Amino acid sequence: MEKNIIDRFRDSVKTHRDSLLAILSINSPTKNICLGNCGVDEVSNLIHEHDGVLERIDQGEFGKCAECEGEVEIDRLEHDFTTKVCLDHYSDTQLQVLERDLELAAKVQKQLLPQELPLLPGIQIAAHTEPAHIVSGDYFDFYEYPDNSQGIAVADVMGKGLPASMLMSRLQAFLRILGPEQSDLHSLATRLNELLRYNLTLIRFISLFLIRLDMKVKKLHYCNAGHNPGIWWNTDTNSIQLLKPTGPAIGLSHTAEFSSKTIQLNSGDLVVIYTDGIIEARDENNEEFGQQRLENFVKENKNKSAKEFLSDFRKSFKEFTKNIQDDITLLVLKVL
Repeated sequence: MEKNIIDRFRDSVKTHRDSLLAILSINSPTKNICLGNCGVDEVSNLIHEHDGVLERIDQGEFGKCAECEGEVEIDRLEHDFTTKVCLDHYSDTQLQVLERDLELAAKVQKQLLPQELPLLPGIQIAAHTEPAHIVSGDYFDFYEYPDNSQGIAVADVMGKGLPASMLMSRLQAFLRILGPEQSDLHSLATRLNELLRYNLTLIRFISLFLIRLDMKVKKLHYCNAGHNPGIWWNTDTNSIQLLKPTGPAIGLSHTAEFSSKTIQLNSGDLVVIYTDGIIEARDENNEEFGQQRLENFVKENKNKSAKEFLSDFRKSFKEFTKNIQDDITLLVLKVL
């Protein structure tokens, strides 16, 4: 396996492990808020699993099939970095089950995505999502409130394959039912966390960016549950402002607390919500696309329509990285 691929796996596993270590280092009672009262042992076991993978990487054993000393498929390692057997040593029955699961996951994934974008007075909306493999861990959706304000959700499920798709289907169902009834986004996030935590483990959680858009008064309410900060080009200040997390990712804490914030939109404002597959993408020299590059693109293209912005970004992104390594999603809001 090539060194840059090994390095990417090492960086990813270390990042996950260090995040978990940081949680364990928090003093009570904050730790209980982050993990719930019974989460320490589970986190410790998960850290031990990550350490084992890092040790295998350092020893040159990572990605080697335990049966034939050949290489385990990279796609499978990205789905589960603990995998130790290549597909050649799967039985015909196991391969058929795997293929069926992936096909089903792909169909479910496609059905989850909205078939058309909402048309709202005074604002343009553009969105694009692209899986790195057969199925995706990214998701976006729209729902409407009784007062005609627009609900928007962008999510990134940690983990891939059929389990991630099934979690998305639950998220979509809950959002479609609860979203219109919960105008307070922090209350919606809390309820989603209560419902979904029974379907999530500490190795799989959901980062979620919720929006309620009221164009009658040009206000955007948001709750950022452990997601990448949204980028808001504010024409009033002629600068970028980041819509940072207002709570932990869904499923990470059994007793999570969320808050929501409101921004006043101005004519010409641009809001960009995205998943980490964009900023973590790398070029042929292993250079990361990065947050700053995305912010610079927003500054340089802030006057374009939402559709033009999205189209030009996709072209620029594909010039930067020929093969995406993680699912990517970008949602653009442009105030007229």
